[in-house]
Amino acid sequence: MWAESDLAGGKDLGAARKFWSYRPLSEAKVPEVKNDSWVRTEVDRFILARLEAAKVEPNDIASLQTLIRRVSFDLRGLPPTPEEVDGFELEAKKDFGEAYEKLVDRFLSDSAYGERWGRHWLDLARFAESNGYAFDKDRKNAFRYRDFVIRALNDDMPYDRFVRLQMAGDLLKPDDVDSIAATGFLVAGPFTTQQTQKERERSRYEQLDDVVHTIGTSLLGQTIGCARCHEHKYDPVSQHDYYRLASIFSEMGFADVGLDEHPEVYKAAKAKYDKEHKPIAERLSNYAKDELPETLASWLADRPEDLGLPSIGHWWHMGPFKTKTFDKAFVTRFAPEREKDIDVKKKLGVAKLAWQARPEWKDGKVHNVLKGENAAHYLYREIDSPYDRTVKLSLGSNDAFALFLNNKEVFKKKVRRAAAPDQEKLELPLVRGKNRLLLKIVNGGDACGFYFKPALTGPSMEVVSILKKPRDAWNDKELKKAIDWFKTIDQKWITLERAVKEHKSKAPKPDLTMIYAAKKRGSTYNFGANTYKVFFLNRGNPDQKGDVSSPGFLPVLMRPETNSTKWLQQPEKSRIALADWLTDVEHGAGSLLARVIVNRLWHHHFGRGIVATPSDFGTRGELPSHPLLLDYLARRLIDGGWKLKPIHKLIMTSAVYAQAGKATKSGQMHDRENLLLWRKPARRLEAEVMRDSLLAVSGVLDRKAFGPGSLNGKDSRRSVYLTVKRSKLIPLLQLFDAPDAMQSVGKREVSTVAPQSLALMNSPFVSELAGKLAVRARKDPKKTSFEKGLKNAYLIAYSRLPDEFEIELWRDFASRKKELMKGDDGSAAAFRDVCHALICSNEFAYVD
Repeated sequence: MWAESDLAGGKDLGAARKFWSYRPLSEAKVPEVKNDSWVRTEVDRFILARLEAAKVEPNDIASLQTLIRRVSFDLRGLPPTPEEVDGFELEAKKDFGEAYEKLVDRFLSDSAYGERWGRHWLDLARFAESNGYAFDKDRKNAFRYRDFVIRALNDDMPYDRFVRLQMAGDLLKPDDVDSIAATGFLVAGPFTTQQTQKERERSRYEQLDDVVHTIGTSLLGQTIGCARCHEHKYDPVSQHDYYRLASIFSEMGFADVGLDEHPEVYKAAKAKYDKEHKPIAERLSNYAKDELPETLASWLADRPEDLGLPSIGHWWHMGPFKTKTFDKAFVTRFAPEREKDIDVKKKLGVAKLAWQARPEWKDGKVHNVLKGENAAHYLYREIDSPYDRTVKLSLGSNDAFALFLNNKEVFKKKVRRAAAPDQEKLELPLVRGKNRLLLKIVNGGDACGFYFKPALTGPSMEVVSILKKPRDAWNDKELKKAIDWFKTIDQKWITLERAVKEHKSKAPKPDLTMIYAAKKRGSTYNFGANTYKVFFLNRGNPDQKGDVSSPGFLPVLMRPETNSTKWLQQPEKSRIALADWLTDVEHGAGSLLARVIVNRLWHHHFGRGIVATPSDFGTRGELPSHPLLLDYLARRLIDGGWKLKPIHKLIMTSAVYAQAGKATKSGQMHDRENLLLWRKPARRLEAEVMRDSLLAVSGVLDRKAFGPGSLNGKDSRRSVYLTVKRSKLIPLLQLFDAPDAMQSVGKREVSTVAPQSLALMNSPFVSELAGKLAVRARKDPKKTSFEKGLKNAYLIAYSRLPDEFEIELWRDFASRKKELMKGDDGSAAAFRDVCHALICSNEFAYVD
């Protein structure tokens, strides 16, 4: 067993630490080479030393058009514009080295860099904006993690800080939106809500496994998840190590966390509100203390015999009263409104309409029975109350309504809706005796209706008993109960309390930015007292629990004299301790962390990492082709303050990166697989880059950054801003091998299948973009010749001019197309087809 407690400093663990990826970084000495003239950066010496030893000649520098296209796609994920190509060629004629370095710097500083390289990181983070599985609930605030990644990369945030925030940003900087959003990394995995109680515990451990596995592969290149059920078969990771890592996240769930980015604004508004609210609240308080007991005494002196409920009569209906317009029906005071004392036996209006009894209209139900376009209906009923009191009312109506009580307008509202329960909450101040209630409903068209439900309650039996006793016989408890009930009917108390409530409703609220992020004791699979504990599970089975695990780290990634307690000083801050351990170069996992990320940079620039298995640096992964170079780059990263952009520049300004892709005799003979990097082979554009390039060359690309995305595959924003809904992925991106976001992906598969070509040829969306490219390249066919338009299209799509053979080929095609189509329309259609063919070609889909 590889457990830290048993083997720290022991023979087996000591042997494991000698494996290449677990060793401290070597002080990689830059090798000597014979062909100094080929070298452009120190990177080249590591490559060239191996090439010379193998007797392989490297390629010369690629053409200027190839270089700018390569650099643009690698750093920005977009093709260079014709103006950028012309400018680079002009500068390169004066001084190639300076012009090329400026080009790399300029594209590194472009905001598109963060969008391009952010997509690589989002693959690792299995980023999505929905839960996945059957119901696939949306995570509408998850986009903030994507925005954090893009911003961090554009700002060249030190990689160690980038990692630390994703592990514990909410604990390190709890008042910073980006820091909280960074923890979206931990909770980006799929989460099913279709669970029985029995399944929840198992699913919780699967959720923790997703977090541990993702951290292992993405940050450390270690398949830690293999130790969930048994000792890792190949790497020095025990089950105990696994559960100690998992227990770091024992209390972690997810939530939409609200953060006020401008607390000073809320603080000022709250102070103003409190100042205004104080006298309103004091009036109520003073009345309760100084006047209410006396008011109660006066009421008791003349109290009614009946303390029961108000008696409410059935509805009477009159209408419809029709007009030409809806608004006129709403504002016109028809005859029932003008009556001071309604008599249901009296006919009203010019038409002498009679009141119709409607005892079948019961309270608490929606009645869609009123008809008449642009018409008003009146509903009348009487309420007898044994004493003054206020009744709470729930009301619903169609397009508009007005409510009158005892000839006074209580409420009025014009809306366009269907009647439903609880659309309005009102209070009716009833007087002792008869109360006349008139409800006006205005209909815009079709059938309409209303909903009416009063809350009719009387005093409790206990209060009735108290009220029957003489006042001087009450004890303090009885007095309080009597006063509390009396408040419900005392009009002055009700008025003062309403004023307090109305002002409270206007209380300022902090302007919260909602963020989907990790949260202590946030949402998860809750199954009781053990929800936020992590047990050692025999064979990974929740039904076979061992002891509760405590946080800890991988012993193989610590120095022999160190153990987990170096970082774990406060158990409640174990995620901060994890961040510390991950980035600790001297005693923790920092050396491996640096190796893995510089290898990922190399992988995305060359199509193959120095370690060909970028997410597996264990014994089952590939050995590094250039181990000294890997350590050299990792050391440069650390010594440079963990900044990634200087490493990009170091790699991209090298001769090995800038070389052409031609096959050479020595290379074919001694290194057919190009493991020694004697050529720069062409690479297929990723799905998002393919789509973004189509938008860019057609001239419709929207460079708006950040914010919520869209599920519309035709949206003109960059693909990184399309919403990643796990059950509704964008078809075009799926076709070109975009991941499904169910797990961390460090190396995308690249398929070549017929449906890809068919989609580009037959897609209405691609055809539309081809038409826009045609218009961009040849705005006015009368002023721009076919050949000039063709050259413009080539420059836009390929960053080069067509040769004579290509011009002749397309001229012949256009001629035959024009004959078929007849006339000018045929010429335009031919040129559009040419542009469509250009963006369906291999040259468009591949970058040299």
